[in-house]
Amino acid sequence: MLLKILPLIILLLALPDAYIYWMYIRHWTKQRWLRLLWFLPSFILTIACAIIIYTNDMLPEHQVWASIFMYLFLLFCAPKTLFMVLDGIGHLINGLVTGGAKTREGYDCLFVRIFRIMGMALALFSIALLSFGYFVGRSHYVVHQQTFYFPDLPKQFDGYRIAHFSDLHIGTLRDGHESDARTIVDLINAQKCDAILFTGDLVNHQSTELDGFRRDLNKLHAPDGVYAVMGNHDYSMYLNYPNEKDREADVKELQQRISSYGWTLLLNDHRILRRGKDSLVIAGVENDGLPPWPSLGDLPKTMKGLKRSCFTVLMSHDPTHWRRNIIPQTAIQLTLSGHTHAGQFKVFGWSPVAFRYKEWSGAYTEGNQILNVSDGIGAVLFPFRFGAWPEVNVITLRRSEK
Repeated sequence: MLLKILPLIILLLALPDAYIYWMYIRHWTKQRWLRLLWFLPSFILTIACAIIIYTNDMLPEHQVWASIFMYLFLLFCAPKTLFMVLDGIGHLINGLVTGGAKTREGYDCLFVRIFRIMGMALALFSIALLSFGYFVGRSHYVVHQQTFYFPDLPKQFDGYRIAHFSDLHIGTLRDGHESDARTIVDLINAQKCDAILFTGDLVNHQSTELDGFRRDLNKLHAPDGVYAVMGNHDYSMYLNYPNEKDREADVKELQQRISSYGWTLLLNDHRILRRGKDSLVIAGVENDGLPPWPSLGDLPKTMKGLKRSCFTVLMSHDPTHWRRNIIPQTAIQLTLSGHTHAGQFKVFGWSPVAFRYKEWSGAYTEGNQILNVSDGIGAVLFPFRFGAWPEVNVITLRRSEK
């Protein structure tokens, strides 16, 4: 994964360093070794990135180093980039307004100084935000209460409660946060819901990430059971296997482990829950996403033998599946998804991930159909959360004539 973004990493390290060196460092000292010292952190980070890539950064035992690298990379890169942008704007305005003139004493004009101070302030703020999200935000688990109303909800299921969580990415916890698995399980169990639904991405890259977590995951329970589907990360597609057979074997191993926890894994399948004469369907499709992610969802197979009008809660990891196939092909009332993590960063209800996904966080309605996208409870590659806190969604189903 890092190999794909290596050119961007090098650019983000080199460009701010070059700008700040040209504008400031070279004027502050004539000592060559002090000038070169400015580039040392970026040089070390570039070497570290090359080592991580060479040793296969996606292996479970190496993920902790990949996470630390991403934190240090952003800690050095983000502040300098933000300063470069604002300082550059100040110099640009100065050039347009005054022709680049300085004050009589030789100091930069007001425009440059204002934007320089703004750049420095924003750089310091980014350091605080990154550190808070890395050390605190990633474990700031919250419960998000939601109530959805349906006119066709069977009467016996009025008030039915579902605990929905997604994107655990348990391999990321193997950096000293292993106890968070128990915290998450206890938090979900404490909601005392009728059923627990997990919408995929249990691991980052490989089934062995689950080693040592069996005792915790096995404690997850609800009266009507725990149900799960697979996400794009659960198909072992981010590691280079000698052949396809080995990759498929790891996927099978992951599926067997999920089942051994007492969870019901739904691979284009469904289960019917009954209360008296009423019934509710819990269904799940395999991951169905946009390229390069797997597109294995089979809705006809998933709903085989069911009436179109039956009340169904469908788990589908990727929210784009809802508008692409679920709405045009089915009358499924409620779809639960994850995948986006809400970008792991959200301010005032907005995240940069909104540029990529139309539905990326919370509830969306189209006619009588609802999609709920969880912000997820884990993190991948960079264990950081700010605003888009790791969450458990507690969904209450209500019957309404409207």
